[in-house]
Amino acid sequence: MLKTCEPDRAGLPSTGVSGLQRGRASWTGILQFSLVAVPVKAYPAISSTDSISFNQLHAPCKQRIRYEKHCPIHGKVEAAEIVKGYLYAPDQYVVVDDSELEQLRPPKEKALLLEQFVEAGQVEPVMLSGRTLYLSPDGLPAQRAYLLLAEAMRQRGCCALGRITMTGRRYAVVVRPLERLLAMHVLHDPALLRPVAALEAGLREGTSSPEELNLACTLIDSASEPLDWSRLRDDTPEKLAQLIEAKLQGREVAALEAEPVQVLQLLDALKQSVARAVDQPACPGVATRGRKRRTA
Repeated sequence: MLKTCEPDRAGLPSTGVSGLQRGRASWTGILQFSLVAVPVKAYPAISSTDSISFNQLHAPCKQRIRYEKHCPIHGKVEAAEIVKGYLYAPDQYVVVDDSELEQLRPPKEKALLLEQFVEAGQVEPVMLSGRTLYLSPDGLPAQRAYLLLAEAMRQRGCCALGRITMTGRRYAVVVRPLERLLAMHVLHDPALLRPVAALEAGLREGTSSPEELNLACTLIDSASEPLDWSRLRDDTPEKLAQLIEAKLQGREVAALEAEPVQVLQLLDALKQSVARAVDQPACPGVATRGRKRRTA
């Protein structure tokens, strides 16, 4: 694909962060378990409004680079002349038409079928594909059954495995209660999960001493406190916005200095870490159990 330079008259993208909104539903259908059917809408759980994207520019003239689809024999080609091909041998392709692919698509089912309820801990995080949607009852009459299901799942401490068809594909999903809502996590195809046995086989047996294990547990207890998601958020968008603003004003931004990393022997590292944690003021809300174990 060729890169060429062309004038770009578009204005600068806005870097502001909009307020939290419900947004547009990604899927509308029926949440069904047994004979109970609940009309729902699915909304993306993750917002990308705080991201800053960059365009590629031609350095001498600062014009935006555009991509052209190019054939090594005939040069530039139009989109209508492009087909899909599967490489089955060196430089050998079998052409597959869009109409043939369309025949393989599952029917546009309008049901999210909950097939099995399991304990929440049985779903390994590695199965989560990274796409989460919030389910919301579609209309006031649907709220009664929706809230009943969410409350029953909370009481049982379970989640539900099911299947859904979106964007022409069928996905496995897990549905779990999230406060008063239900959240749907799209799962990877289980057949794609790589087994861990080969990696586990390379691990040695019984390499931790009782002292090391006790210190490690003490260190974990010293860092146990109420969950605070604000400490884990990515501040890169703010730093990028500050960099862009500084460049627009002709100012330079000082580079961040890397923190030195100490490499210590394991036992020394554990002892110094525990000593540092004990000397620091206790964080509010740290579990009493953890504080007792630190004095053991």
